[in-house]
Amino acid sequence: MRSSDRLEIMEKKRTGVEGGLICFRSPDEAVCVDRKVLVWCFGGVPSTMLTGFHSINEPQAFGKDFDHHFGRGGSELLDMNASDFDAIATSLLSKMNKTHKEPRNLKEYSPWMSEFRAEFLRNELEVPGQYDGKGKPLPEYHAKISGFDERISVMESLRKPKRITIRGSDEQEYPFLVKGGEDLRQDQRIEQLFDVMNIILSQDAMCSQRNMQLKTYQVIPVTTRLGLIKWLENTCTLKEFLKNSMSEAEDVNYNSQKGPRATYSEWLYKMSGKAQGISRYHVMYRNASRTETVMSFKSRESSVPEDLLRRAFVKMSTSPEAFLSLRSHFASSHALMSISHWILGIGDRHLSNFMINKETGGMVGIDFGYAFGSATQFLGVPELMPFRLTRQFVNLMMPVKEWGLIYSVMVHALRAYRRDPDLLISTMDVFVKEPSLDWKNFEQRQLKKGGTWIKEINTSEVNWYPLQRVSYVKRKLMGANPAAVTCDELRLGHEKLPSYNDFAAVARGNPDHNIRAKEPENGLSEETQVRCLIDQATDPNILGRVWEGWEPWM
Repeated sequence: MRSSDRLEIMEKKRTGVEGGLICFRSPDEAVCVDRKVLVWCFGGVPSTMLTGFHSINEPQAFGKDFDHHFGRGGSELLDMNASDFDAIATSLLSKMNKTHKEPRNLKEYSPWMSEFRAEFLRNELEVPGQYDGKGKPLPEYHAKISGFDERISVMESLRKPKRITIRGSDEQEYPFLVKGGEDLRQDQRIEQLFDVMNIILSQDAMCSQRNMQLKTYQVIPVTTRLGLIKWLENTCTLKEFLKNSMSEAEDVNYNSQKGPRATYSEWLYKMSGKAQGISRYHVMYRNASRTETVMSFKSRESSVPEDLLRRAFVKMSTSPEAFLSLRSHFASSHALMSISHWILGIGDRHLSNFMINKETGGMVGIDFGYAFGSATQFLGVPELMPFRLTRQFVNLMMPVKEWGLIYSVMVHALRAYRRDPDLLISTMDVFVKEPSLDWKNFEQRQLKKGGTWIKEINTSEVNWYPLQRVSYVKRKLMGANPAAVTCDELRLGHEKLPSYNDFAAVARGNPDHNIRAKEPENGLSEETQVRCLIDQATDPNILGRVWEGWEPWM
C-alpha cells in the first residue's frame, strides 16, 4: 500500500461523523510521534470509549502495549490497515478505561508545578492575563506567581479541561481552566472584539444610559493547541441552571423514553427511514412538511415544564423586586450577547455554552470554536437559527415575551454597531493577517467542497478566506436580511448536497408565516433586522429540525 493511500485512510477516519485520528496530517508527523503522546491520537474516538491519559504515570503504564501493537514511536502505524487499527484501538481503549481513574491532585500532572517555589527562581513569573491592551502595562505592579493549589478539578466535557488555581504574590487566588487540543486564539480574538463592542456601546447615548456592556473574560493561548481561560467564579451552565429547577419526577421524565430527546429520535426515524447518523436529518428536511415539523416540535416542547427559568430566578430572589431585577438583567444581558454573537457569526449555542452568574443573573457566552458562520457552513446538521431564543427565555418575559426588553436591547445595540462599523471591521484585520489553525482547516474544507461561489472570488489570493468571513460581518452591519446571509453561508458548505435546497427553503421561511420571508435581502432598518432575527430564532419549523444535542425544546 502506498503512503498516500494509507494517509487517505487516516484522513477518512479523521473526518468521520464520530471523529477519528486527528494528528496524522503527513507521513513524517505520524512516524515521529513519541509513544508517551501517542494516546493523543485517539482524541476523536467517541468519548464513551475514552476518558484519556491525563497524568504523567499513565502513558508509561501502557507504553509497552503501544510499542507492541504500533511499533516504537508509532513506526508501524502507516503500515496498518484501517480495520486492524480499529480492532486494536478499541481493545486498548477498553483496557485503559477499566483501569483509568481521573487524578485530582496537581502532582499527578506536573511535579514541577506542585513543588513550585518562587524563591528558588532567578526571575519572577507573572500571573497570566494582566495585559489587556487598553493602556500602558505596569509590570512592577503585576501579581507574581507564588505557588499553585494542589487541588485539581476535571471538567466533564470532551477534552477534559482542568481547573487549576494560581496563588499570587498579592495573596489572591487566580483560578484558570487549562484547555488542550484547541487553538484558543480565536476565542481570545473574539473576547477582544467584545471589548471593542463595549467601547462602541459606551459611546452610544442610549446604550450607555442602559449600562449595556458585554461580560468578557481573559483567554491566554499558550500554543496553537493549549491555552488558559480565566475561570468565571460563582457561575453555572445554563443546562445546570435549568435542570436544577426540575423536580425529581420531571427530571426522570425528561430523560425517559417519553422525554423530548427520545421522542425526537423516534420522529427522525419515522421521517428518515433507513438513513443513519447525520443523513437522518438531511432526509428529514426533504420529507417532513412544515405542518408535521411544527406539530411534532410543539408536542416535544409541551413535555417540558414551560417555566424552568422563571422557577430558577424565583428561587434566587428574596422579594418580588429582586425577581424583577434579576429577570431584567438576565434578559438584557442575553439580548445584548445574542445580537453581538450574531454579528460575529457565533454558533453552537447549546445549553452548556452559556454561563449564568448565580448572584446577578447575567449571561456569559463561552466556547467560540464555531464563529463567523462556520456552524451554518461546516456542521453536518447546519445551524439555521441566528442565536438561542427558545421557549424558556420567551416565557420568562411574559406577558410581552420577546417583543419587550429583548427586542429593544437588540435594536439599541445593533444601531450602535451599525453607526460605527469601521472600528469593528478594522479590529478584525488580525483574523486576516494571522488566521488560526481552525480557519486554515476551514479554508481547505471549503475549497474541497467547491461550488458556484468559486466563480465569485479569487481563491489564488492569499487571504481570500478570512476576507470572505469579514465581508459577511460587513453585510450584517449594512442592513442585510439575516435569512439571506444564512442562505449564502449554506451555499458555501452544502450546495452539492441533495438536501441543500431544503435547508435553504427552511432558512428563507414562508411569507404566510415568517416576517423575514417578506423583507428584501438588503437595506433593512435596525428594527426590521431585529424583527427578522427574532422571527428566525423562534421559528418552530427551524427549531423542530435542529441537532438533538442543541435541545431546542428547552
